[in-house]
Amino acid sequence: MTLKFKSILPLSGLLMICQLSTAQQLQHPVAITGVQGNRPGPDMRAWTDPALNHNKLMQQQTAEGGYKLIGPYKVVGSSFLFGEHHKGDMFSPEAKALNVYVSYNTYNQEVEFYSTANPDKPLVKEPGTLDSFNIHESVSLGIVKPLKFVYGSQLGSKEKYYYQELYAGQRFSLYKRYKSDLDYVASNLGQTELRQFDLQYEYYYHDKESKGVKKLKPNAASIIKEFKSARDLSAFLTNEDFTPNPEDGLGKAFKMLDKK
Repeated sequence: MTLKFKSILPLSGLLMICQLSTAQQLQHPVAITGVQGNRPGPDMRAWTDPALNHNKLMQQQTAEGGYKLIGPYKVVGSSFLFGEHHKGDMFSPEAKALNVYVSYNTYNQEVEFYSTANPDKPLVKEPGTLDSFNIHESVSLGIVKPLKFVYGSQLGSKEKYYYQELYAGQRFSLYKRYKSDLDYVASNLGQTELRQFDLQYEYYYHDKESKGVKKLKPNAASIIKEFKSARDLSAFLTNEDFTPNPEDGLGKAFKMLDKK
């Protein structure tokens, strides 16, 4: 038997209910999911690097007129990782400086710092003059733990970049390399001289039994293939380990490489 229901509300009442329902949905974030059979798919709002999020915010804040001159270009945004003036430490062959304020320029790989001797104007350390430096934790900026950066020459690399140490293993260590390039501003193509800082990152690893660093693709198949001669990771890693945050999968892989 088929039951039929007739609405007892006038059309205006139905419209009001729909409007209230829509308003309630807008007040509360809703996970965007895919469909996998009868099960909800993973949250499609994938993890993004906190430094990239900060970089995008700086672009928005400077898009209304603030810019930096680089050659013939007016560049919006910031090339400094998480902005400028962070509490940190620096280490060079000659000396170390603890609890100074550092700014890491991902465009030219320079490190600026302030200290009690120069509180108003930063001194600039060109690439290669520091062995390493740290940026202290700052939860408000998304830096949930101290960041350690090592210069490429300390890893046997000829590339003039700093590498962020993500995991220091007995044999294999995991790194992330940041760099900023100049890119077009898609929303304002009329000004040919206008550019924006485009922050990018890649993953690398260092093997203590060899020199240099090697790029990694953050997915299960690539990691299993790359380290098959050291250990078979196929029984431990799946694609799900790398979603939504690929660094979770990388961290798991490098911890397994340390186990005998």
